[in-house]
Amino acid sequence: MIVWSSIGAVAAATPTFIDNGGTIRGATNAAGLRVNRLGSHYRAAITIGIGSANARAALISDLIRAKQEGLRLPYPLMGVDQGAPGSPVMDGANQAGRVINLRGLTPGYVAAKGYWLSIVAATGQHYLHNVHVAGTVGGDGKVAITLAEHLRELFADGATVKLATPVIEGEISGNEQSWELRRGDRVEGIGFTIEEMG
Repeated sequence: MIVWSSIGAVAAATPTFIDNGGTIRGATNAAGLRVNRLGSHYRAAITIGIGSANARAALISDLIRAKQEGLRLPYPLMGVDQGAPGSPVMDGANQAGRVINLRGLTPGYVAAKGYWLSIVAATGQHYLHNVHVAGTVGGDGKVAITLAEHLRELFADGATVKLATPVIEGEISGNEQSWELRRGDRVEGIGFTIEEMG
């Protein structure tokens, strides 16, 4: 797994929600029945800004290796400041559904609707989630947050939750990676799509 921290090089990002559920309709196209299945996840198309050959050399090497091993990078918040939440962890093992209980947060912190978080499984894999119903942390450092999508994993009690700097982890889509070298010591055209595997 290649762990990449150069989020400042990201010029643009196009996140996508991949819905694993669906609507079942009868032969007459009557009212449908919505079925929510586990496994809904995220994908993000990332575009890297123009840079010098020296500045982009290590990044290109990481992308080549990540095509084979997978990539973990900070989810591009693009200017959204999610504050100083403290050191959140899962409060209780094997939580399921959309509501998660957390502890270890800064009292008074607000996990606002639209914030992103990632939860680290025992295997080290990060799972990205979106906050749908805000939660305000109590004096005991605990909060319940409702997610936009269902949990995909049964996390251990005390599993790390990354709220200040959430992470997306997965494979780089496609079977090739390219970039453009230009006169004047410039590299451009670096882009890739990362999709969660879990």
